[in-house]
Amino acid sequence: MNLSKASINLRNSFWFLPVVYGLISLVVVALSTWVDLLYVSQLEGQLPKLFLSTEKVAQSLYGPLVTAILTMTTISFSSIMVVLTTYSSQFSPRVLQDFISDRFTQHVLGIFVAGFVFALVNLLLLTGKDSRIIVSPLLTVILAITCLLFFVLFIHHSAAFVQVNNLIEKIARKSLSLVENKGELHEGEPFEKWDSWEISELKEDEGLPIYSKKMGYIQFIPYKKLIQIATQSESVIRIDADVGRYVNPGTRLATVWSADLSSFSESNVVNSIAIGTERINEQDLEFSIQKLVEIALRAISPSINDPHTAINCTNRIGTILSKIGHTYQPKEAFFDDKRNLRVLTEPKPFFQYLYKSFYQIRHYGQDDVAMLNGILDALILTADGQNEAIKRDVQKFHSYVINSIDLNGFPDLDRELLQHTSDELNRICKL
Repeated sequence: MNLSKASINLRNSFWFLPVVYGLISLVVVALSTWVDLLYVSQLEGQLPKLFLSTEKVAQSLYGPLVTAILTMTTISFSSIMVVLTTYSSQFSPRVLQDFISDRFTQHVLGIFVAGFVFALVNLLLLTGKDSRIIVSPLLTVILAITCLLFFVLFIHHSAAFVQVNNLIEKIARKSLSLVENKGELHEGEPFEKWDSWEISELKEDEGLPIYSKKMGYIQFIPYKKLIQIATQSESVIRIDADVGRYVNPGTRLATVWSADLSSFSESNVVNSIAIGTERINEQDLEFSIQKLVEIALRAISPSINDPHTAINCTNRIGTILSKIGHTYQPKEAFFDDKRNLRVLTEPKPFFQYLYKSFYQIRHYGQDDVAMLNGILDALILTADGQNEAIKRDVQKFHSYVINSIDLNGFPDLDRELLQHTSDELNRICKL
């Protein structure tokens, strides 16, 4: 497994940071014990007695602290389960990973683990000599107070995280950040800059197909890593499966053209592309938008009936699409430092982002005037200030929405509202 795939797995794992905190706690225990054995007895008269304790005091202190920290940890895990249950039942199962992978949640659990391990191991290391002066109880008290502080912060964090508006805001901000960092939109170059002889040569040769070895969703494609692989083997790699696609063993992932295929290692490409059991946010912008879509669909369902939350989602989606539109310049070619073509991709067209953002909401909300007007408002946000190509895509989807509903079936005031918003969108998209 290469570094990129390993780093993705670690970032999305729930256990990694708590384990790191636990190991750090063991190191601190070792250092504090070493200081207690070698130096504290010599400093007994120089340090304030407030900072020093006997082993008898430490023994009476460690036991209750172990119990208290374990209790706070248990309550925190219970809070996590409540949040996850709420997310799954009311919002979308896809947003569970947002809370599980939340750094603050993992740091809090890590601090609890560190406090528990520190108190428990120090309790185990007590020799029973009441006269020996040690300083480790002071560190334990400080760590226990820190755990209590983070416990209060975690309860507040969980209460804020479970509020749907805060969740929508977090997903939208992550999506906007993903637009800015999306590799094929920024690091490559447009098709027009390719050399014509390279295009002809690649079309004449079918190349070497590279197939997936396992099933799952493509989570991450390391373009820089693939450029290095192609440069070392003097080859060109075309990516045939995009991030977010579900693949089986035998699904074509890439095609390679090389002057000497015998020197090319197929496993380097296969091992570089991360494939997992679920889609993640790392490069999958469409998946990030899908979370907002699913929250909107749950909100307009008859069991919940919360159109304002759904409209909040469509507004955020409109902001994300607007950002994509301002950023979007299809870049399909990646070159090495010597301007040799190395990696080819096929970026998703803007209309695909637009269509998949609203087609389900349009279908399930076609009888709700508030929802239809919310979609049109989001299209206005998307189209405002965009170039002609983006406006044409928005106008195309606008026609799709309007033609799929019967305006005459709405009451007069509802029809006037939709017509007014539609006219405003036509004005903005006027080419």
